[in-house]
Amino acid sequence: MDKTFLRHRAFVIRLLLGCGTLCAVALWVFEAHTGLLSDFDRYGYPALLTGFGVSFAMLLAPARFWKAAELLGYATFVIYCACGVLAFPALPPATRIYTVSNTLQWMPLIYVTAFLLFAKRKAIVAAASAFLLNLAALIWTGLTAAEGLWDKIYASLIVNAYVVHLLTLLALSLFAATLDAFERVRKRAEVLEGVAFSDSLTGVANRRGLERILKRHAETPGAPMALILLDMDHFKGVNDRRGHVFGDRVLQTIVEALSGALRADDVLGRWGGDEFLVLADGASMDDTRALAERLRQVVAALPASVSGGVTLSAGVSLWNGEGGLEEALRRVDIALYAAKEQGRDRVAYADPTVSASRKGRTSAATT
Repeated sequence: MDKTFLRHRAFVIRLLLGCGTLCAVALWVFEAHTGLLSDFDRYGYPALLTGFGVSFAMLLAPARFWKAAELLGYATFVIYCACGVLAFPALPPATRIYTVSNTLQWMPLIYVTAFLLFAKRKAIVAAASAFLLNLAALIWTGLTAAEGLWDKIYASLIVNAYVVHLLTLLALSLFAATLDAFERVRKRAEVLEGVAFSDSLTGVANRRGLERILKRHAETPGAPMALILLDMDHFKGVNDRRGHVFGDRVLQTIVEALSGALRADDVLGRWGGDEFLVLADGASMDDTRALAERLRQVVAALPASVSGGVTLSAGVSLWNGEGGLEEALRRVDIALYAAKEQGRDRVAYADPTVSASRKGRTSAATT
């Protein structure tokens, strides 16, 4: 799992524990000051705060302790609520309605917290287990309480609260299941999109994928994009001499070498046959020429046993998104033509002062 996400998640859980601790302290002080503090909470609040405190301290320790800290904090709250339900019959009549209402209104936080702490099915199991534990506590309280302890007001309050708890749990479970289904659909869509815009042999972008990137760049003109068109010199001879199976392996080997020489944000794609196109955002002409030269040298340094002895010719051009995609591609194609014409295994760049319609040696220079 991503370390940044884990740190952010730990921060959110610390914040949740911190807020829970502050609320418990505030309720303790308020109830003690107003005479609403029950005999149960005289011991319950210290126990709850101790569990929260230990859990918070563990979250400040190395990451291997975090899961145990989350479980401890969650279990402390669940057990506190269940014990609170068991203590209902012992509440004094003067404060009973307040304490019962206060306990019941905090319990839905158990289910919400479960879906924050745990993933999908584990969250459903944790929340359902907490609900059943509190339901068992309520049933035990009802069976063992003195006859006539609960009147209709208390009975309706408790029943309504537990119905709301159950509906909250079901809603959260349905939400988690919906997210799970959405994630499966999203991953399937990514796979299908990858097939549509990727070259099956080399794994890099295909022509359709490259054109999509270029068209998006044309929609927001202004920023320079480097276009490096690469062609494998004498690759047809490799296929003729060694066969297409070996030729396919050569393509894969060269793509792997090129990918290792690119910057993190550069895009490599198969333009067609033995031609590849590199797209590099925000590069100057000097940077682009240096990158193209590095790509050429990487392939030239490969052993002939794996590269078939092929070299690379490269055409380089900058495009700011204006003037049309067809013009930009024509310019870089002319630069590649110049590199080929001047001896292959070299880099040529499009002269920005010359229109691409003027084909020939005057429209490109060789490095």
